[in-house]
Amino acid sequence: MGFKIASINVQSIKDTSRCVATLGYLENVRADLLFLQECGIPHLSNYRRWSSWWSHGPSIWSGGNDCRSSGLGILLRGGNFTISDVKEVVGGRLLVADVKYKNTPIRLINVYAPAVKTERLA
Repeated sequence: MGFKIASINVQSIKDTSRCVATLGYLENVRADLLFLQECGIPHLSNYRRWSSWWSHGPSIWSGGNDCRSSGLGILLRGGNFTISDVKEVVGGRLLVADVKYKNTPIRLINVYAPAVKTERLA
């Protein structure tokens, strides 16, 4: 089992043109899993808007309303990944996804901690 992982602070993809440009750039990153932080997206009941812009495989999103910069994404490239379960532990801050890579279960955890230490969970 071998795949490449990248973790990237995207500094907001709330704006449509910025999101399309950022995801266009990420198309050229040689990684099978892309963990995005600081997406700047609000907490929503669905994230079809962002998912539709990533056409290279499944994507998982979590937004937050606590500050402008919160928000996470996990982009999966190719047909080797399937999503089993997703948990927004803290919206826009802590996202857990159980996926399968070629039928091997993997737990993915994406974290974007607040910059102010007193705002972090104990």
